[in-house]
Amino acid sequence: MSLSRISRLNLGHYPTPVDELPRFRDALAQDSNASRVPRILIKRDDLTGPGFGGNKVRKLEYVLAKALAERTEVVITVGGLRSNHARITAALCARLGIKCVLVLNGALEASGYRPASIALEDLYGADVRIVAAREDRDHTMRAVAEELRGSGKRVFEVPLGASIPLGALGYVAAFHELVSQLGPDIQISHVVHASSSGGTQAGLIAGCRMAGYKTTITGVSPDNPAEEIAAEVTGILNGMRELVSIPRGENSFVVEINDEFIGPGYGIASNEGCEATSLLARTEGIVLDPVYTAKAMAALISWIKDGRYSNEETVLFWHTGGQMALFESRS
Repeated sequence: MSLSRISRLNLGHYPTPVDELPRFRDALAQDSNASRVPRILIKRDDLTGPGFGGNKVRKLEYVLAKALAERTEVVITVGGLRSNHARITAALCARLGIKCVLVLNGALEASGYRPASIALEDLYGADVRIVAAREDRDHTMRAVAEELRGSGKRVFEVPLGASIPLGALGYVAAFHELVSQLGPDIQISHVVHASSSGGTQAGLIAGCRMAGYKTTITGVSPDNPAEEIAAEVTGILNGMRELVSIPRGENSFVVEINDEFIGPGYGIASNEGCEATSLLARTEGIVLDPVYTAKAMAALISWIKDGRYSNEETVLFWHTGGQMALFESRS
């Protein structure tokens, strides 16, 4: 059961760069007076391309390939007002000539400003439906889908984040891409990334195991409790076994999630995340987003300062994108 036999669209810009962060590392060593600071690399999946990039491009290449095979006329998906997934889905649907409906939860500001993602989704021609709460999204999506099917349209529903076994294959391919970039001389001991709907982490764990690596894949939650995300990741991993051959190893999948850096809540910037964003931008010219990657980087910084890693280890931070959450547009 090979990955190459599964249909995939070629929409992203690959391989995304793997960069070293020497000035960032030096700043951490000086600030913490730590003697244990690992080599730090970053995988730039904020540069995947369409919709201003991010991890959802890799997932949607597999999911939308299935939609095209089914001769889909309308794709519907869900997310928050600043959803990276929704924005990228809209961009890719525009490129493929498929109508896109987005069911997004949240409230637009009365100030006249709106998230930049909403402005972009309008530009991409998406039909944006706004609901009050997260709990309203799925049943609204189903209702809209049934309405469209009733009018004779072929509709394809994409779950939150495209975080299903098929979508997670994008990160199996991504891990293989990373291995080819690193070559035999660089061994990654840990990968740290933001983990919410679970598809990215499931794909990385499966890709790591399929490549024969012993790398620890640690997800940092921006919203839900660790137990909930771990259950989502495990469910996706189990579903992936029907698509590709994943070595079982001696134990079941180990899913490592940390939920100690959520801060005030989902979509609300944390002080630690803002500090992480500033440090990386000032030392390396790389920008994080306040919702996901800033909190994941805050976790990595904290763990380095605590001496979790040795000088001899190499740790990779997987940048999953999302910087559009920093910006707003005038209505």
